[in-house]
Amino acid sequence: MKSPMELWREIEGAEVPPESLVLWWLYQSGIVVKTPGGTIVAVDPYLSDAVMRTYKLPRNVPSPLDPAEAAVDALLATHSHADHLDPDSIVPFLGHERTRFVGPPMAVKEVLAVGVDPSRVTAVARGDVVEIGDLSVRAVHARHLFGLEPTPDAVGFVLSTGGVSLYHGGDTEYDSEIVADTRGVSASLVSINGTTGNMNAHEAAMLAWLQGAQLAIPFHYGLWRDADYGEGATLDPRLFVDTFLRLDPEGAVLVLEPSTAVRVIAGG
Repeated sequence: MKSPMELWREIEGAEVPPESLVLWWLYQSGIVVKTPGGTIVAVDPYLSDAVMRTYKLPRNVPSPLDPAEAAVDALLATHSHADHLDPDSIVPFLGHERTRFVGPPMAVKEVLAVGVDPSRVTAVARGDVVEIGDLSVRAVHARHLFGLEPTPDAVGFVLSTGGVSLYHGGDTEYDSEIVADTRGVSASLVSINGTTGNMNAHEAAMLAWLQGAQLAIPFHYGLWRDADYGEGATLDPRLFVDTFLRLDPEGAVLVLEPSTAVRVIAGG
């Protein structure tokens, strides 16, 4: 496993070919994405142990990245839950002058509450598009009304540049409106845990299939002990792979390795 500094140096130094994106998985639904133009964004990175304070859930893996070292162009959060908008990482990320924040209003409120300059913060809702360097970020539909902490303004994101597009679902139940917003994406990252307001692995595979995703990728697992995800959780990505390939035997599916670069290209 790379150290956090080694991973950040790899990200900084990575050359991204035209018409592609490169991503690194940070466990759960956290990723870093880099474009051919050198734009770097972090989406839903949970890098602390903040959820211990609220739900008594300890990390089961070391943090793969240090936000104080990672001078990204933007921090994106799909919603305000702590494992997507890490409260202990906001100040370290936004301590870099180049970094801006993009997320729905409830997440924006959390960022502004720690004193971040409002000029560096952009609130988004479904259909909004934000340009960050050579990366276009479009907010898309999500449905995440988890009973203990409902987030009615949760969104997903479609990140695109040069003909390649990446869907990041954040947390969401299945909803046909997601399909309407995301058809034909180059790659689809979908939550599979099946608890706390998320699709299970089979529903997630169906969503990726209906999207027509050229590459299907399961995530939202691996951060906590399996038992901590709740009864009935579907945490084995092979369930997703098996279901997706039953739906599309010729389809492409990928199981991520933490901190390992994945190149997404137009056409799959």
